[in-house]
Parts: sequence; structure tokens; C-alpha cells
Amino acid sequence: MSLLITVFVKIEIRQIKPEGSEFNFSKSADELEISAEGVKFPSPIEVDVTAILTGDEIICQGEAYTEVEIECSRCLEIFDLLVKAHLQFVVQMLDTTKELTSDNEDFEVIPKTQTSLDISQRVREGILLALPLKPLCSEDCKGLCPMCGINLNESECDCLPDKTDERWDALKKLFDNQ
Repeated sequence: MSLLITVFVKIEIRQIKPEGSEFNFSKSADELEISAEGVKFPSPIEVDVTAILTGDEIICQGEAYTEVEIECSRCLEIFDLLVKAHLQFVVQMLDTTKELTSDNEDFEVIPKTQTSLDISQRVREGILLALPLKPLCSEDCKGLCPMCGINLNESECDCLPDKTDERWDALKKLFDNQ
């Protein structure tokens, strides 16, 4: 039985200067509880954030990036992909607990008594949202032959092209005449 310990990406608020402070973290996907179906995270997730303290607000921006192993949606080959997520959000520190709600996703509210700012969830969301819906090993990936299944990037096949529906022949003639 393995015990999973979540490691948080925390910024100590007392270390944030009004002119800005840089924070750098390197955590594994397992530590940050990041997972996605069909995606492997062999490299650590690097996080570079600049935080600026302006009165009762902390303005944070930076990026999180890692290299993943993912399957091409056309040829089904596994390839390495650099994933970069832009992080940008504002944290407001308030005195009263009844005002500690915010509907804005780019705006977070915490009590003034809080000593650290956990940005783990922002890193998780950023990396997962930066993953492509249809990953491609290259823009000109030819994919698989629909007839025999051979990878058309590696070799050609002798399959005949699909016979088109004859109802489209009139339209084809129109384009052929131009």
C-alpha cells in the first residue's frame, strides 16, 4: 500500500516584496496530483512565478511547464511534447471572513491572517488546460491508412483511394472545369 502525500506549491506571503519577488518550484506530477488519461509526465513540472504585493492584493504571474509523453491523434505514435501554461491571477487579503468568496476565477480571496499562498491548484489547472485536445506529432502528420492501418508517415501503402459517393460527381465536375 502506497501513501500519497500531496506536496503544495506555496509562496510565503512575508517573502513577497512590493517591487516583486520571484519564486521557482520543481515538483513531480505525482506530488502535485496531476494526471490525464493517455498522458505520461516523465519530467518534473517547473513553476516560475513573480508575485507583487500591492497593499491588500498580491498580483501573481508566471508560467508552469513540463514535457509530457502523449499519443498523436492521427498516427497513434507516442511523442514528447513541451506543455506551457501561463499563470496570472490576483489574490485579495481581507480582514473579515464573511467577505471571503469570489466568483471570478482570476481573483482569489484569502484572510489577512494567512501566512502562505498555495498555488498548487492553479498549476494543476494550467498544465491540464494547456494539454492539446488533438495532439499531433507534427503539423503534417499523415496519420494511418483507413484501409490497412499502416502509418503513412513511415511508408506508403497500395490501398486504392476510397470510392466517392456518385451523388457528389456533379460537384466534382464543376471544380474540375475551373
